Formats: sequence, C-alpha cells, structure tokens
Amino acid sequence: MPAMVALAFAPVLLASVPGFVDMPSHMARHHVLANIAHDPALGRMFSVHWQWIANLGADLPSVLLTPLLGSERATVVVAALLAPLMVLGLFQLSRAAHGRVSASAFVALPFAMHQAWMWGFLNYCMGVALALLVAAWLYARPRGRSRDQALLAVAALGVWTAHMASWVILLILALGNELGGLRNWRELWPAIRRNLVLLIPIVPLLLWRSEASGNGGGPAYVDFVNTKLIVFASALRGTDKFVDLVLLAAIGGASVVALVWAAGRRLERRLLISGMLLVIATVAAPTTILNAWGTDLRTAPIALLVLVLAIAPSARPERERLVVIAGIALFCVRVGTVARDWTVHGRSLEQRLTVLEAVPHGSRLGYLWAAPECGFPWRLVPDEKLGSYALTRRDAYTNTLFMVDNAKLMTIRDPLLAQRWVSGSQDVPPLCPQNRADLATLHTKMAAMRADGFDAVWVSGGVPADLPPPPGFVVAKRAGGDTLFVRR
Repeated sequence: MPAMVALAFAPVLLASVPGFVDMPSHMARHHVLANIAHDPALGRMFSVHWQWIANLGADLPSVLLTPLLGSERATVVVAALLAPLMVLGLFQLSRAAHGRVSASAFVALPFAMHQAWMWGFLNYCMGVALALLVAAWLYARPRGRSRDQALLAVAALGVWTAHMASWVILLILALGNELGGLRNWRELWPAIRRNLVLLIPIVPLLLWRSEASGNGGGPAYVDFVNTKLIVFASALRGTDKFVDLVLLAAIGGASVVALVWAAGRRLERRLLISGMLLVIATVAAPTTILNAWGTDLRTAPIALLVLVLAIAPSARPERERLVVIAGIALFCVRVGTVARDWTVHGRSLEQRLTVLEAVPHGSRLGYLWAAPECGFPWRLVPDEKLGSYALTRRDAYTNTLFMVDNAKLMTIRDPLLAQRWVSGSQDVPPLCPQNRADLATLHTKMAAMRADGFDAVWVSGGVPADLPPPPGFVVAKRAGGDTLFVRR
C-alpha cells in the first residue's frame, strides 16, 4: 500500500510543467495572495480580502508554503499531494468498512487520478481526499463521546473549508454509513443525533452567502441525458481517449470479476448505499451552480470509486491476490499514461514559457490561445491558461485569471481589466468546419489589447509562425510555435 501512495506522486514530480488544466491560474492566485503585501507591482493591480469561504483546500497550504518554496513550487508541491492523499483515503475507507484493505480498493486506484483531478480542481480534490479520510473514521468507530463529536465538528469544518462540494460528499458518505447500519426504525433518531455535528459548516456557509453580492448564479443543466452519460463515461478523461475509455472498461470488468468470482457476490452495505446515493447526486446535480462549472463531472468518479470499494474481500486468499495484482496493473497503466503525457508535453510547455523572459516586470500581458482544431478535445492540457505564468514569473497582469463570483479572495483594481480581460477573453476558437485559425478574430483581439494599454501580447496555439505584429508592436521572441509581441 505505501508503494501505491508513493507511485501516485509520479505524474506531478516527473513533469517539468504539470499538466493540470487550471493549475497555472491557481498558481497565479497563490502568488498574489502570498506576495501582495511586499510587492508594489501586485498591489497596483490587485486587492486582497481574506475571508472564510468553502474553496481553500489548496490555497491555504500553498500560500503558507510560498515563503519557503516560492509560489510556483509551493503550488506544485500541494498539487503533488492530492492523488497520494486520495489513495490513502480510499485505502483507509476500505479498511474501515471491511475490516481490512480489500482487493477492490486496488481496483479503484485509477480513480485517484479522475477527470476533476486532470482539470486541476485543486481545492476540490484536496477536499475529497479529506472527506474520504474523515469518512473512514466515521465507518471505523462509534462517535458517542463528546470528545469524538468535537473532533468530528472540526473535521467537518476542515472539509467544508477545503471545498463545499467535498463536504456534501462527506455528508452522503455519513448518510450511507448510518442507513447501512440501521436494524429498525428506533435507531433512526440516535443515528441523526450522532451526525448532527456534521452540519456545523452551515453556520459559516450562511455567513459567507449573506455577504455575497447577487445570487451567485443559479443551477444550470446542459443537454441533461447526454451530459449525465458523458460524465460517467469520461470519469478518467485526460490523456488518450482510447486508453482512458479502455481503462475505465477494464476497471468495470475487474470489478465484476472481483464481485462474482472472488467476493462471492457480497457487497458492503454501507458503501453500496453511499455509492448509490452519490450516483443519484451526480444525476441530480446541475452542470453549473454558484457560477462553478462541472458539479456533476466532479462527483461521478467518486460515485464509481465508492461503488467499487463496496465489493467485499474474498474468502479465498489466492483469488484476492489475483484481483490485487489486476488492480495494481490498472493503476500502473493510469500513472504511466498520465506521467508520459505530462512529461512529453511539459518539455514543450517549458520551451514556450521562455517567451516570458522578454515580458517586462509589472507590465500588462495579453494572452491569446487559438485552439488548433475543432471538436470536443478529450485530452486535457493547460495550454489555454499558460499565460497565468506571466503573473507568477514576471509579476505581469494577464487575462487568464478566473474570477468566480462570490468566492474571490482577490479582485482586480482596474475596472476595465476586470470587465473585459479575465479568463475566457484569451480564447480564439477555430473556424469550423474548415479547422483553421480565425485570424480575423485574432487580429481584432490584438487590436483591442493594444487600445486598452497592454504592453505585450503572447499568441499561442494554431497560428502561423510568421504572424505579423499589431501596429506599434515588434516581435520580441518566438519559441515552440508561440510568438511574443511587445510595444516599441
């Protein structure tokens, strides 16, 4: 088991630039939060207002580590911990539910590197890992003593602080734990009373929402049936589509073998109920709520993970060992696929990041990402957010920062930048079905950046290598197919 925890570090530690989609923007935010007090350039661009919100799982440790490691390395270290903590959490939950770590826990290992992890939802992933660890405690021991209740309250607040959705997952796991153990209706109220302390985060939640401006964005469903099918089928989305789908199918096959052949069709009732409740939550969840996208795709892999964990250990050790070996092989495939993709692509990203050497410190950098092809990109890469490294490495404002309404620890001082030049403004979709760069839109956006006082423009993606500069700009550097223009 320790070997599996150690192996989960590999993709992040082997890549010169980790491939989490959103990590560059997380890193930029951590840089501002940790350094604004003593960096005049950052102080001119942003204001920071710390508050207790349910979205701090990776932010807090990254900011605390920044004085020791620097903001970029601190974020990478925290991100490297997420998959190992997930592995540890699922092992502990399996041990608590079954009395020992079951072979099904090894089959579930690839879900530690699920789609939301590939997206780089760092706060959420930290919260889910903590939720699994707290749930393991719930499954393993009674909570009648006041000391246990006090510790559980602190744990619930910690999970909520990491991410609100992870707290909901903890509540569902706790509900499954109690429903699976009920023998008659008289035990219902004691079960409710034992778990009321898990609802303590409602207090900071209400305080947070009462201070929020507007409604934070209501629930939004997009193409309900197809979306719900896709979020389960894409639970391991991130690298090669064929490999990811075959791996998911292999996990399903190994789970059937573990259940029918090894476990004698036995399922741990509490985990089974929890998994089914998580499936229901995934189906019921909107795609977007409180302006946060991907509510259902975040929950789907956790539902599958818990359902696999529900498979009981085999009474025959030789069969249990074979399922363990199969699970380890599946996890090695997942780790190897992600590590290889990130290592190869990381070298390309590092080369392209050398354009930042020509970006003036404390300047305004416009980043434009011309998507290289039409269609639904299965492979998840950070290229669209690469411009955020300008803030981390050059203290330069860039337009790739995402600002989730009502969950902002920092705000942009310039109203023009806050309104026009945040995450999303960097996108230049290709012309479809021609499948080529939309140069007209690209030049329009460059002209707008020039008019709004940007000092440099970084153009990346599927654009001609000899792209001419906008008026008043010159080519400062070309690297890896990217071009940086700066003002004369």
